[in-house]
Amino acid sequence: MSSAQTRALVTGASAGLGRELVRQLVNDRGMTVYATARRSDRLEELKAEFPVGKVHTLAGDIGDASFRAELWEWAERESGGIDLLINNAGVGNYADFGRQDPAAIHQILEINVVALFDLTQRAIQAMRARGHGEIVEVSSVLGTFGIPYSAVYAASKHAVDGLVESVRYELRGSGVKLWALQPGRFSSEFRRAALAGRGGDHAKPGEDVAKIARGLVRNLGGRRAFVTPTLQAALTVAIPHWLPGPFRLFMNWLGPERFAREVPDAISETSVP
Repeated sequence: MSSAQTRALVTGASAGLGRELVRQLVNDRGMTVYATARRSDRLEELKAEFPVGKVHTLAGDIGDASFRAELWEWAERESGGIDLLINNAGVGNYADFGRQDPAAIHQILEINVVALFDLTQRAIQAMRARGHGEIVEVSSVLGTFGIPYSAVYAASKHAVDGLVESVRYELRGSGVKLWALQPGRFSSEFRRAALAGRGGDHAKPGEDVAKIARGLVRNLGGRRAFVTPTLQAALTVAIPHWLPGPFRLFMNWLGPERFAREVPDAISETSVP
């Protein structure tokens, strides 16, 4: 990472990966971080962990276009220019797509795609003008394949990966880096939120969130378009890529049943009249 990069904006910073990223950027990289999320109390708790001036917070919903404009203007003004944007905020909703609540679909697309595209575009404009900067999109292994009962989430991550693949060509020679992190399942509040109170989660625990964050921070300033932060994530991406036939055979025969067992109550509910 360039020594000039000292000011980061991190979305979805109140819990999970976003919260851990703030910690590692401040403690391991000495950066000043501008953090945002919906829950102001969580942001204040995070801010209190560090010396005064190292973490600045602004609470709001990035699904709201007016807040995104306010957020970017605030971060640019207070920092003197954001060097690193990490689009970490994301939501999911486990469901049978044919019966999924349209409001849940809209929320996923608004936060995972529209908000991410908006902030990325704002960052590119500012960073291009300065001749340097870095943008990291937190995608998923599901940006490379699909699974049952997470169709809209997987589609949103395919959109993120498509954006990165395409815009990197446009940024060549600008001094602005753009890449995506593709983690697998990791321990966080994400799955509980995606269930939205519709039963329990019977999936195996995910990987340590600190390991995922280290994988992102370690790759800052690199040249790769897509980074899988752990061996487990790398294997998860590699298997359907190198063995597409056996992978699809498994998913057709056993995939729906297996994933249905993880969140049975969520997918059994009829969300659409």
